[in-house]
Amino acid sequence: MFEIIKNSQKILGMNSRNLEYVRPCNLKRAKRLADDKLLSKQVLKKNKIPVPGLVAKIKTREELESFDWKSLPDSFALKPNRGFGGEGILVVYGKKKNHDDAWVKADRSIVTVDDLKNHIQNILDGSYSLSNTPDVAFFEERLQLSKVFKPYTFKGIPDIRVIIYNKVPVMAMLRLPTKESGGKANLQQGAIGVG
Repeated sequence: MFEIIKNSQKILGMNSRNLEYVRPCNLKRAKRLADDKLLSKQVLKKNKIPVPGLVAKIKTREELESFDWKSLPDSFALKPNRGFGGEGILVVYGKKKNHDDAWVKADRSIVTVDDLKNHIQNILDGSYSLSNTPDVAFFEERLQLSKVFKPYTFKGIPDIRVIIYNKVPVMAMLRLPTKESGGKANLQQGAIGVG
């Protein structure tokens, strides 16, 4: 019961922050950019800010059916373009030995081509997107963990969030993946935010 209350308070706090500060204090075009991962990647790349390489994107059921699964690297991240809170992100750490169509996740569970197809279908249907609107699935290269962070994280990549108000940084945190978050650095999934 305590865990449910703790998670509810965390989500209420983030929702409050979004409703009271993030949404009213940002331009519509800035929110559109922030809510679109592929567009954000383009803008960051154009401004010479490194981003994980885009491996492939799937926009339609036809593209899903004709996708060449052998073209995927051994490790990758599969994401919904307009997802939020880490929902719908699937991180693959390597190929399953002696299998062309199976990969291994952080928790050592196996992901097959059929699993990926089902997951992508859910992404296309909008299961993980803002307002449950149809979405685009994309594969990107999986980032590698710096040895500096290895003692502080579980199976994932920490990141730094900086909150800026009127072009001034007002707060920041290091988001650390945990076992509860499944190796993702998303607070909504159970990661830890360190000031």
